[in-house]
Amino acid sequence: MASKADFEWLESQPEWIKNVYRLKVEVEYRRTSGTSFQHVFDRVMRSIHEDDYSTTATYGNQGDLGCDGILRSRRVHFAVYAPNPYFKVSEARRKMRADFSRTLECWEIGRQVKQWTFVINYPGVHPSLLSDAQELEDSHPGLKVTVWSRYDLTQQLLAYARMDLLHSEFGTVEEKARRLVPLTFVPEDTALPSDEATLTYKRFRARITCDRDEFEHLTEQWLSRLGDNPLRWLLVHNQFLIGVMAAATMADAYNIADPPMERLQYALPINGSAWGGEFETAWGTAAAMILQEDYPRDFQKVGEDPERILKVCMMQEALTLGAIRVHSSITGEWENEILEDVWSYVTDIKIHDE
Repeated sequence: MASKADFEWLESQPEWIKNVYRLKVEVEYRRTSGTSFQHVFDRVMRSIHEDDYSTTATYGNQGDLGCDGILRSRRVHFAVYAPNPYFKVSEARRKMRADFSRTLECWEIGRQVKQWTFVINYPGVHPSLLSDAQELEDSHPGLKVTVWSRYDLTQQLLAYARMDLLHSEFGTVEEKARRLVPLTFVPEDTALPSDEATLTYKRFRARITCDRDEFEHLTEQWLSRLGDNPLRWLLVHNQFLIGVMAAATMADAYNIADPPMERLQYALPINGSAWGGEFETAWGTAAAMILQEDYPRDFQKVGEDPERILKVCMMQEALTLGAIRVHSSITGEWENEILEDVWSYVTDIKIHDE
């Protein structure tokens, strides 16, 4: 009988080889949705579990019985969700509960299913999905319920994949890749600085969910790094403000060319003097990128003065949060769901070279 020592494993390979496979699967994640993403998931699972993992298929009016794949020895069932054109938390929560209900109808918990895992084609797992998973687990003794994001799936690959199986599913790594500098992906396919964008998103999420400790911790990081390269933060904050405007426009919340100033000021009070040139510059730069010639207002450009760049950065950051709150008060949508919409626009809207 074969043992672990009989095979080569990815976890024991040099970092440059791990990095290549990390990039390979990340490219696959971003180019796929729906059934095509499920095929990528199947390939990752086969690279780890070989024949112990079985994919499933729909059949007639029976569908797939709420199961997109099974890890037989452990009785783990997987439900895969990869919407097109973009991921939305509210829809993911509905899909998760619908797939779980279908599993309960078609399988015997405990004997046939010991773990149920919801797999999403998204960089991370929103807290509401984790909360739903815990609720489902608590209400069904004997069943473990988990949620995997793309990050979790990649971590599984890096820790447990077998090299011969990886070669079959994702190809080999050429020696010349050793000379490549370590590469990372920015959020989706924009040109945003990854660390700054992720930190900004986490800060907004902590503020919106009233996680004071997390918000203060992240704000310390933000303030400590803001002055190092303010132009990078200006780019990131502007993209978030564009995302806010896109979300408001799609929801018909308000006209971004003529924003509800009083409501914005009330949603996030800022020193009165800041509502002059900094507001016009921050809001105008983002609005003009969306409306272009339909936003004819003159506004002072950012310029090259480091102090002014920092002021505009602070205004962009404040306006993003304030605009989310105004959007919520007008439409009744939850602020955290609006933030997820904003994040989807942030990562989908292209940043032009100019």
